[in-house]
Amino acid sequence: MWPGQGEREHWAGFMQEHMSGGAAPETDADLVRRTIRGEVRAFDVLADRYYRAVGGYLLRRVQRPDVAEDLTQETFLEAFRALRAGRLPEIFAGCLYGIAHNRLGKWLRRKAVLSFSAAPPEEIAAPAEPAVIEEAEEQRHLLGRLEAGLAELPTETRQLLALKHREGKTCEQIAATVGRPVGTIKSLLSRAYRALRERLGGAATAEKDRGS
Repeated sequence: MWPGQGEREHWAGFMQEHMSGGAAPETDADLVRRTIRGEVRAFDVLADRYYRAVGGYLLRRVQRPDVAEDLTQETFLEAFRALRAGRLPEIFAGCLYGIAHNRLGKWLRRKAVLSFSAAPPEEIAAPAEPAVIEEAEEQRHLLGRLEAGLAELPTETRQLLALKHREGKTCEQIAATVGRPVGTIKSLLSRAYRALRERLGGAATAEKDRGS
């Protein structure tokens, strides 16, 4: 079975970033240090890496795309300002989800006040902090499983995935670019997705078995 909703949200951003066929991506810690030194582009990479996942996390809880988008932007703006102020997080993903958690809690409390909810605002909060950190951990595990799965794919398949997910080309455009039939391209991509699904599913099962 295909990964859960959170994994699907992270998948698109991951594919855009990791399908370049070049060197391995920088770690969060390296990008954080570069951001603190004043390299704005480094934070852009962090934003590309986590924007969809954080946005999905918020959307699942507020059920309003416009609000989720606003909260996501506020989350990344606050994270950027914190890094530029020299505040070095122990784990960037955990810090980022923590900011999102707090922004969500503020929005829920504000919404309760405006809707004259019977429940006191202080009793309405976002999910518990441990759940937020756990979600960040799951995202890191997913990243590792995807990297391992992609490394096992043939170079040609990785190039096709790069054209599809990094450059946004259609199967017809990819076929024209590489000079192969459209049906062949679709078949190769289908096999690649199936291999990655099996890789993710197998890794998740193994982790579950180790934890039981």
